[in-house]
Amino acid sequence: MPMALLSATSAAKTHLFCCHEEHPAPHQSGGLLLSGPQRPRARGARLVAANAAAVAETAPAPSGTSGRKPRVLVAGGGIGGLVFALAARRKGYDVTVFERDISAVRGEGQYRGPIQIQSNALAALEAIDMSVAEEVMREGCVTGDRINGLVDGISGSWYIKFDTFTPAAERGLPVTRVVSRMLLQEILARAVGDDAIMNDCHVVDFTDDGDKVTAILEDGRKFEGDLLVGADGIWSKVRKSLFGQTEASYSEYTCYTGIADFVPPDIDTVGYRVFLGHKQYFVSSDVGAGKMQWYAFHKEPAGGTDPENGKKKRLLELFSGWCDNVIDLLNATDEEAILRRDIYDRPPTINWGKGCVTLLGDSIHAMQPNLGQGGCMAIEDGYQLAVELEKAWQESVKSRTPVDVVSSLRSYEKERRLRVAIIHGLARMAAIMATTYRPYLGVGLGPLSFLTTLRIPHPGRVGGRFFIKFGMPLMLSWVLGGNSSKLEGRPLSCRLSDKANDQLGRWFQDDDALEQAMGGEWFLFPMSSGDNSASQPIRLIRDEQRTLSIGSRPDPSNSDSSLSLPLPQVSEIHATITCKNKAFYLTDLGSEHGTWFNDNEGRRYRLPPNFPVRFHPSDAIEFGSDKKAMFRVKVLNTLPYESARGGGEVLQAA
Repeated sequence: MPMALLSATSAAKTHLFCCHEEHPAPHQSGGLLLSGPQRPRARGARLVAANAAAVAETAPAPSGTSGRKPRVLVAGGGIGGLVFALAARRKGYDVTVFERDISAVRGEGQYRGPIQIQSNALAALEAIDMSVAEEVMREGCVTGDRINGLVDGISGSWYIKFDTFTPAAERGLPVTRVVSRMLLQEILARAVGDDAIMNDCHVVDFTDDGDKVTAILEDGRKFEGDLLVGADGIWSKVRKSLFGQTEASYSEYTCYTGIADFVPPDIDTVGYRVFLGHKQYFVSSDVGAGKMQWYAFHKEPAGGTDPENGKKKRLLELFSGWCDNVIDLLNATDEEAILRRDIYDRPPTINWGKGCVTLLGDSIHAMQPNLGQGGCMAIEDGYQLAVELEKAWQESVKSRTPVDVVSSLRSYEKERRLRVAIIHGLARMAAIMATTYRPYLGVGLGPLSFLTTLRIPHPGRVGGRFFIKFGMPLMLSWVLGGNSSKLEGRPLSCRLSDKANDQLGRWFQDDDALEQAMGGEWFLFPMSSGDNSASQPIRLIRDEQRTLSIGSRPDPSNSDSSLSLPLPQVSEIHATITCKNKAFYLTDLGSEHGTWFNDNEGRRYRLPPNFPVRFHPSDAIEFGSDKKAMFRVKVLNTLPYESARGGGEVLQAA
């Protein structure tokens, strides 16, 4: 089917022409083309008569007006621009979206892959269009029904856990999900309609004469409307035209990101983790279908590059010594799947617009990704702007006066300014906290780094945990639910499908219970080298009736469950491994050279004889003290992904 384009010979007569046909078709959607060469609309656009668009009925026009609702121009067809266009069209407005390339992942989206849509943004989508919200939630991967939070990057131990489920459930909001950015954009674009989206169109400037605003495209064409919304991202041309050239703020961190075919053993219990370190941190999240998304942040000057095929190697060097959760995920990621970008943001300003022009989303308040609220704030912006525009229209109907577009834009900006500024500040604070984290005294102190061997908890770590423990629930409650009272037209109810595990509350309080709920198989992986050491991983069976015997020769009384290590410091009957309540215990049987533990905090100690000691994933076990019989405890997911989260058939062994 030939492409469609918008043209007009006068303000009073608008036609939709086909590139290869001479027959005009009536058209109402879109700004008036004032000048410039013809260009196509969105790829695959259909010729649609004006009365075929699914828009709400408009109220009677006030006297003294043109008899129509304001014509809306939107610069940018990303998530924020499309959400606003959808909200405005559902209220009966004539909307045209100008997008440089609707088929591509826009701007920095190519680096960020899937996007987290939290409860506050999902609720706003429900208020705009319930069917669209349902489709987004159906396609998304739920993460808010599991444990999320901060962990120590070296040990992998939990620092603090986040409850994102309760704030949503208490307010009748949808639970947080992760969805493909391209799929989300496709859903929104389809809902907005091909006839409202002009592809290959880049707004680079505008003029505002007080009554009308004219958008100027890169190719010289001009389109006239009653208002212009700049939703064209962090490097916004509309913002530049409004306020002049201003530089984005560099966060001092570069970010590597990737997606791996990887299913961790705790997929049923953990949604995402932030691994804390000094001047670097790492984030991992389930994104569904047997895949994990991750981000690696490192403090360094902007503009850095990597040698060809060198990103993965550098990451493994930067995060050397970190816990298995990080290293296994990096190892599972293909080099070509790793991308790099420097992190910038834009602090929100007092003024978001002038006259008949305003800004939305990243164009006015681009955020660091640490709270996952950048796209969510753009969605809230889109909802609120449509609401304020409709209020102005209804007031004009009531008073029978022209629509006060300018006042509606300033009302939108006033409604959004404080909430956005607070969340923007929280995102910056989260970045500072994540990268100034020090588990022990001596970390980051150069000549005094020897103090780390004393394992003295850093005061900032202790104080930070206290602050987060009591402050985080209040913050999450406000971020996720603080805007819900302003949403109109959505029921205050949760979906039956948005149900967390009955043990979620216990997992928040009890790390051992969380570990016991972990799926997968437990293994001992050899760490030693030499002809006499075990060379194959040893699988541990969760069977309370079986005991694994370890010694220098097979145990004749337990030949089926016996590990033989013919080494000088391994006693004939050295130790046993047993299982109780889904946990594993190691007992030294009075061996001459002892059994040693290296736990995930870096402590090394000898086990007391004849006393069972529980071990955990990532612990290192030594039979004897000469390091010739060393094993690392690992838990691997060997079950299909769909058995855990309803995704694809992916088997994972790290």
